[in-house]
Amino acid sequence: MRRSTIISKIKNLFISYLRLFGLYILFFICVALLQNIFPDLDLKKYSQGGVFEILRENKLKAFLVMIIFAPFIEELMFRTLIKPTNKDLLLFLSSWTLFFLGLFITLELAWYYRYIIFLVTLFAIFIIYERLIAKDHLKKTIRFLEKYKSITLQVTAVIFGFLHIFNYVDSFKFESILFLLIFPRIIAGHMFGKIKIENGHIVWPMLLHAINNGVVFLIINNRL
Repeated sequence: MRRSTIISKIKNLFISYLRLFGLYILFFICVALLQNIFPDLDLKKYSQGGVFEILRENKLKAFLVMIIFAPFIEELMFRTLIKPTNKDLLLFLSSWTLFFLGLFITLELAWYYRYIIFLVTLFAIFIIYERLIAKDHLKKTIRFLEKYKSITLQVTAVIFGFLHIFNYVDSFKFESILFLLIFPRIIAGHMFGKIKIENGHIVWPMLLHAINNGVVFLIINNRL
């Protein structure tokens, strides 16, 4: 890859974050207007207690989870479907397989051992899928997803946002306040997918996601 191309993509990365930040500001202005119209709209009804708890107990763990682990696994689970390569599709299947396994398997180990096992298992699942799934099937899927690229972008952004409901509640529920709380994640999911299309590699939405979470980490950390 030429140096000028890399610089252009890095520039797009930071421009994309500025646009995302601008969309956040616009969203919060709209929320403030809604609260003036509907005084009973209490956004403090739900909070991300788990995030604050991790930050209080172990800042290193919070940093790694928010800025390294979450951008890595969440982008594999969602943005690998947008303008995918063969490896993207295999990573999509591998990450979701591991996600569902994690719902049923609990490891009573220190958090850092769990993350190491997670990465090793992800790699092993990827190798298994690479050997089992025919490349013709992957190519057909790629053609289908490329045809419906815009739809895939929006659908993955919405699902990405709704998955974050579990940041606020233990079981899935839907109401207007929760929707407002997760709406910034839908916006973020759209921007993460957009940069995948523009820059053409899964590493770019991971980086944008990491920058986004890094700013949130600094804001929350300063409040504690």
